[in-house]
Amino acid sequence: MTKKTLAYLLMTMLLLALTGCGSQTAEKNATIVLKANDVHSADFPTAQSTKYFGQLLEERSGGRIKLQLYTDGQLGDGKVIYDAVNDGVLDIDREGFDHFAADIPLLQAFTMPYIFRDNAHVWKVLEGSIGEQVKSSLKDKDKVVLAFYDAGMRSFYGMKPMTTPADLSGLRIRMLGGDVFKNMLSILQAQSVSVAYNDIYPSLQFAKLDAAENNIPSYLSAKHYELAKYYTLDEHVAIPEVLFISRQAWDKLSPDDQKLLMDCGAEAQAYERKLWNDYSQKGIEELKTQGVQFIQPDKAAFTAAMQPLYEKYPQLLPMIKEIQAVK
Repeated sequence: MTKKTLAYLLMTMLLLALTGCGSQTAEKNATIVLKANDVHSADFPTAQSTKYFGQLLEERSGGRIKLQLYTDGQLGDGKVIYDAVNDGVLDIDREGFDHFAADIPLLQAFTMPYIFRDNAHVWKVLEGSIGEQVKSSLKDKDKVVLAFYDAGMRSFYGMKPMTTPADLSGLRIRMLGGDVFKNMLSILQAQSVSVAYNDIYPSLQFAKLDAAENNIPSYLSAKHYELAKYYTLDEHVAIPEVLFISRQAWDKLSPDDQKLLMDCGAEAQAYERKLWNDYSQKGIEELKTQGVQFIQPDKAAFTAAMQPLYEKYPQLLPMIKEIQAVK
């Protein structure tokens, strides 16, 4: 038995033990218990917003629909969660678009660097026709979108200022996994270093890394600012997140309950967006008190440097251009 199989079995046993016989059912007026996951801590904006979603559901259903939310990686992550959703063990999950990029080319386009001008541009895209395409593509994969969540703009941070692409040359940098990001760093003449998220701090501490990248809340919560004092606001990628329910769980709900979930999801989306913005702004102020220097780079130079990267993915070019054209 592999470790992943064992983790999956343990998670299934945990969920069954905790929910008992109150699992989801289609019987009229029966209590419906929806099991939801978020690997982030309970106080993180996405987890807080999914909790809020559950509160709305319970309140507006008169207590008939309840959400059991598991945070802090209690249920595991990665393939364990992916299999749990597909097998109907877990009803609702929150994941980044990159989680589905391998299966849905449209979502891979969202992982390309420097295609968004700013966070407002991200939301213009999500709330327009492209967002509807995303929902349709996920539904084809048996995932029904309840809400889009803000995950901020990811930027580089390190031991020295990074103002132009040339400043990254020769640096050992930890990025998200995948060919897109390896190719990106190759173009910038930097070295991609594979490091687990929890190992970034000691890798910076013991000079195995020169830099890393993430959004401001994560940079703050992981305390990477203690070692990497320069945060370059290049905003190279914005990968939105999605709160979704499995098709299995969705199909068991009545049309009225489906509408209720959608209505509550829309409110949770607006709630998370404001929460994320407030969280980020407070984070910037806190980081400034910790001596962090925020660098305004030559973003146009970084964007121009990525043209060869876009050409490596000709199948994504139409969607990249469509995203960039949204005003």
